Amino acid sequence: MFDRMRGRVLGINIVDLLVVLIVVFAVFSYVSKPDESSYGGNQMYSAIQDFQRLDSRGFFVEAEINGTYLWDNTPFKKSGLLLSSSGGRLRLKTTDGTIYVIGGERAYLEDVAASSIKMEPVDNYLVVFNLDEGSYNGFSDLLAYLERVKSEMNAAHFYVDVEIAVDAPMTPAERQVVYNEFTGLYLVRNNYFSRTEPDGFVMNLVKAELGELSGLSIPPGKITTGRIRAFAGYASEPEQDFPGDYHIVAASDLLL
Repeated sequence: MFDRMRGRVLGINIVDLLVVLIVVFAVFSYVSKPDESSYGGNQMYSAIQDFQRLDSRGFFVEAEINGTYLWDNTPFKKSGLLLSSSGGRLRLKTTDGTIYVIGGERAYLEDVAASSIKMEPVDNYLVVFNLDEGSYNGFSDLLAYLERVKSEMNAAHFYVDVEIAVDAPMTPAERQVVYNEFTGLYLVRNNYFSRTEPDGFVMNLVKAELGELSGLSIPPGKITTGRIRAFAGYASEPEQDFPGDYHIVAASDLLL
């Protein structure tokens, strides 16, 4: 059975046996490794870390959450967009604008105790670059310019961080209408009015998807922007070269 003098077990060299066992263990570990975008309710820390890595590089991340709705202890299953959050929890925004606070399987203070979380970035690749500041005849003129850039880049999505100054008066009621419209948008991380004056206002868009902006009730007037931080989103790695300075970020590189 065991040949101590020759270091063999069942006629097999012990060193060779150890090598075989290590290889078998490695293969089993790889095959049995769960999908990196799927997490159990006891893996909130890993889910939050992966989301924050993607979020910090400009990716929007969608998720499907299964669990228990803690307000009435009923089953919960909803999909939506993950929002920036803290304190060991996630926030999920559905397409109707409802926001749910998600905790792990032992949660009791949040809206939902998650039993499973499946995350997927909206884009697999982002091309990140800057556009110079400029002046436009109106908000629609600015959107038309950005649409041309998106088309030239053959991008599936196009997001912008931009400060916009509008030479047009806006009453508090009109400003609230625009704010309400923003609240109903899906692929927009944040927006706010940084300054309002009798003859105009300044608003900031943070990671706003171009297709979401066309229906906003921005009053007509000359528009001036600061430098625009732009993100062109793709399902597969873009093969074309782009003019100017840019860098490409792959979502898969951020999921360790």
